[in-house]
Amino acid sequence: MIFRIFSLLIRQFVLCSTLLASIASAQTQPPINLFFGSDFVLHPIAIKWACGGQSDQDLSQIAVLMAAFPKEAERAELQNIVDALLEASEREAGLSEILGAELSNEQVAKLCIAARPLSIEWATPEQLANDDEDGVPQGQRVAWEAFHQVVEELQ
Repeated sequence: MIFRIFSLLIRQFVLCSTLLASIASAQTQPPINLFFGSDFVLHPIAIKWACGGQSDQDLSQIAVLMAAFPKEAERAELQNIVDALLEASEREAGLSEILGAELSNEQVAKLCIAARPLSIEWATPEQLANDDEDGVPQGQRVAWEAFHQVVEELQ
């Protein structure tokens, strides 16, 4: 599901880039950044952190991905985004800050129950580069789908 969202965003980006190519030469087009759309993964992970979930493994895996693609990570300002989300998740009102909205206690409980199982420790540089969903463990597929279902219900 996560990679499908990434794939959809990348396809939309490619379509927009193609349309822009008629205006600008191909030589001036920047390459597609592998971290484009990473907020669809980072925000749920930050919600997990704000709900008391551990951040160590997630941060370690983000570091692995950034090390594998340093130029793309720098262009996407990924470290700044991760730092801001981590800082927000550690504040008392961090969940509201990450969400950009206030939730009732019941909504927070549902969201946190859905967010705590989320993980990105399975994400490898090869999967990111190839947009490969095959390496996502079934348990994580289910956890991400359940999280997105709760988010949809809250809207």
